[in-house]
Amino acid sequence: MAKNRGGQEVRKILLHIILISILGGAFYSCNTTKHLQEGERLYLGGELKIKDAEKIKYKKELLRGLEKVNNPEPNKKIAGMRIGLWAHQKVKNDNAGFYAKWVNKKIGEQPILLEKVNTNSVRKLMKNRMENLGYFDSHINYEIIENQKTGYIEYEITPGNRLHIDSIYYQQVGEYIVDSLIQNYLDKETPIKKGDPFSLEKLKKTRNDISDFLKKDGYYYFTSNNLLFEADTLNTPKQNEAVMELRIKDEASKLALVPFEIKDIHVFPKYSLDTSQGGKKADTTVLNEVEFIQSEVFFRPDRLYPYLFIQEGEHYSPENESYTSKRLNSLKTYRFVNIRYVEDSLLENGKGQLTANIYLSPLKKRSFRSELQVVSKSNNFVGPTLNFEYLNRNLFKGGEALRISSKIGYEAQLNSGNISTGLNSIETGVAAELIIPRMVTPFPIEERFRYSIPKTKFKLSYDLLNRSQWFNLNSFLAIYGFEWNPNIFVTHNLNPVSINYINIGNESEAFLKLLEGNPFLARSFEQQFIPGLSYSFQWSQLVRNIKRNRFYFAFNADFAGNALALAQNIGGVTGDNKKFWGQSYAQFSRFDFDIRNYQNIGKESRLVSRVFAGIGLPYGNSVSLPYSKQYFSGGPNSVRAFRIRSLGPGNYQPEDQTDGTSFFDQAGDIKIEANLEYRFPIISFLKGAVFTDAGNVWLRNADGRNGKFTSNWINEVAIGSGVGLRVDIEFFVIRLDVATPLRKPGENGFQWQDSFELGDKSWRQQNINWNFGIGYPF
Repeated sequence: MAKNRGGQEVRKILLHIILISILGGAFYSCNTTKHLQEGERLYLGGELKIKDAEKIKYKKELLRGLEKVNNPEPNKKIAGMRIGLWAHQKVKNDNAGFYAKWVNKKIGEQPILLEKVNTNSVRKLMKNRMENLGYFDSHINYEIIENQKTGYIEYEITPGNRLHIDSIYYQQVGEYIVDSLIQNYLDKETPIKKGDPFSLEKLKKTRNDISDFLKKDGYYYFTSNNLLFEADTLNTPKQNEAVMELRIKDEASKLALVPFEIKDIHVFPKYSLDTSQGGKKADTTVLNEVEFIQSEVFFRPDRLYPYLFIQEGEHYSPENESYTSKRLNSLKTYRFVNIRYVEDSLLENGKGQLTANIYLSPLKKRSFRSELQVVSKSNNFVGPTLNFEYLNRNLFKGGEALRISSKIGYEAQLNSGNISTGLNSIETGVAAELIIPRMVTPFPIEERFRYSIPKTKFKLSYDLLNRSQWFNLNSFLAIYGFEWNPNIFVTHNLNPVSINYINIGNESEAFLKLLEGNPFLARSFEQQFIPGLSYSFQWSQLVRNIKRNRFYFAFNADFAGNALALAQNIGGVTGDNKKFWGQSYAQFSRFDFDIRNYQNIGKESRLVSRVFAGIGLPYGNSVSLPYSKQYFSGGPNSVRAFRIRSLGPGNYQPEDQTDGTSFFDQAGDIKIEANLEYRFPIISFLKGAVFTDAGNVWLRNADGRNGKFTSNWINEVAIGSGVGLRVDIEFFVIRLDVATPLRKPGENGFQWQDSFELGDKSWRQQNINWNFGIGYPF
């Protein structure tokens, strides 16, 4: 298919600008040392050499600690070039063009000079880090290496023997409960074991863990600063061993040794400065000994109370406080959730008393949003879409959210710069969704989801797609389902009722002829009544950027027609062409999973791998999946070396890929894909990527298209590679990828590319595929 010439020109210009910029920066940044003054040398960094390193058991840990204080860091390099320093020098010398000024504004930096390095300060920091790791008899020497315009420093480090822990004991303070809790924690958890190497960080962590442990038992004022470790190296049987004594500091507050319990709870469901300063007289409603204070009923107390884990008469608990805050924030009704405690001056039965005040500052109850999108897809479809959305965040004063949305869009496919009138379409739709922040079921199960923040969703939608010169498609969807999060990593979605009805009308002769020549495709368009059940599970470590190696896993299961067929079987209706209200309905099971790994390489680079596999199993009424449930391959989030929906099934290739009919019949019941992508920074918010994608779709049953899944499927996998540019401004990513097939279907099956004729325009049109997208592909 011919490429959009206008789009090609824009892409060429963009690439030329980027290449010229990088090459220009490379040429000039090599000369950064010529601007140094007489006697100045550019600092290349500090080289660490550990004496007798092969004898040190914890060498990597020691090096990590030393590198953190190996300051200053030399001028940064990008692809081997000091572009930031080069730009700074150009601006300083009043010799900067637009590019240099722009680079200097983003990443410009002053020269780091060898003469400015304070070696005594660096040595003190290194010695301190080594002492924190138990190397108390260390020595550090250094040598300054000077070249003509550059220099570096060699640090020779002699760590000595590391201190180890012989034993640990707790010196009791005389408060029976506190002493018992701390001693039980040390005996049960054994945070520091005999023979462990000395580590200040581990001692600090132990203090924090003990403090958290006591807080869970109500010790509101206890902090890790109340604890002190002291090392005794004299009364030990071996050298370089220490007995660790843990005790509570003498100056610790007496209140730190007193447990606190919740005396009163006050909730302000509509808190603002007006209510806090008496702008309006507030009424108080008492429910289960909790006072709800609001000038008017903004949020019903009986709906708000189940979200509170803080209970009157119980010990103060940071865990219950966290659960309460988390659940209240999950309502999406409030901008801020603030929990404050007020101490009662009197002690009762040796316990302190706290009043918990929960201040809830709401978002605006209603909002309206409109959005204009201009979409350009990798299959040359372009066009605008106008979206409208109305949102009520607290419809029935119980956190219920009502979202009403509508859209109207137009798109057409460009071929050689001209609009292909046979492939344009108009889509309109309206949807209403009600989200209730609790389980709405015929039977009581709310208590089982107390910690999971459950939601019930009701959704109704209607869409009309008018695909010019082909057909009109009316789609009705009704969903009743649940969503809950047992923790921040896991999300469950269960839709016990999902009814999708699709009606196709106004078919053109060309479309009817297409269906007549492909009975399986015709069958997939016939069965458009899809009553079913769906479930999805997601486990993601991406919510916390704390690990170098993070995983994502998603599983989806979709069942259609099972319950309806079972009911009809019980009622005596048999056969493989059951109908409901005169309408044939689909029967299938569909399963797929998506596994991803995000491996950090260095500070900003990342290696991302992904495997996706899915299968649809039609049975009973169905010989193939409904068209809307089939799998497709190719495109900006799939195998990017191929246009969207242009792969498969199997080795199938349409006779004419320019008439738009391949858009319909290149689909399958089985999909397997794998992706590998290396992402790296280029400059500031401009990122780069190198990737390889592989995959295809297949059919379960043969239909004359040479696309059935067999044991030979591995030889029918398409492979493509490419490079990409991404403008990443944290909350928004614009992506441009270009890829070419390495292995693609041909007349004699799948074949590897044996030549890459980049200078041939015809070859580029057939083998270079551009993908424009919003967000990362995975």
